[in-house]
Amino acid sequence: MNHEFNKTSIFEYNYYKKIRFLTIVVLFVLILIGVCCYYYLSLRHIDNFFVNTINGIVDHVRFQITSLSLLGAFYTTAFGGLFFLPIPTEILFFAFLGKGILAPALVFIYLIGLILSFTINYKVGERLSEVSKKIITPKKFYKIKVAVNKYGMATVFAFNVLPLPAQPLSAVLGVFKYNKVKFYLAFILGQGIKFSVLALAYFYIL
Repeated sequence: MNHEFNKTSIFEYNYYKKIRFLTIVVLFVLILIGVCCYYYLSLRHIDNFFVNTINGIVDHVRFQITSLSLLGAFYTTAFGGLFFLPIPTEILFFAFLGKGILAPALVFIYLIGLILSFTINYKVGERLSEVSKKIITPKKFYKIKVAVNKYGMATVFAFNVLPLPAQPLSAVLGVFKYNKVKFYLAFILGQGIKFSVLALAYFYIL
């Protein structure tokens, strides 16, 4: 069944269902935060295979990013590009350049990581479109869609080339099932130009 949004679609919106759903989401987030805190304060010190594996992965990613390696640059955007895990990718970009990584290679690695994270964002939005209908009011939802429909790829490009929340937008575009070819072209071009300009600014202005 096609769940794409259009103005003739029936948009189910029940205030009490929305409150109940949001309550569940808040409780889930609080539980998740509690689990993370418990892990860092206590669980990560336990010696067993499962915990040691998680510790190894976390320590590996942290080491690669803090050591400003090429692999760390990939991790920066592969994780920092996720809409629910903000990482200051632009600030770290300057740090990687300062470490001596060639600008073309760094931009390329950054784009590879963003392709991975933005694809995840898009897929999350696409798979959870029904959930999104219950969270967001019809007015807000269609307002965003009208803007995307009106300006098309220019909207996606602008969000990526400018310091705007491109990560959440990529998830919203998944909800709308926005054309994937246009999505990838606009965001890759926008991010590529943005980080190329930042590299030029680093070497010739800063």
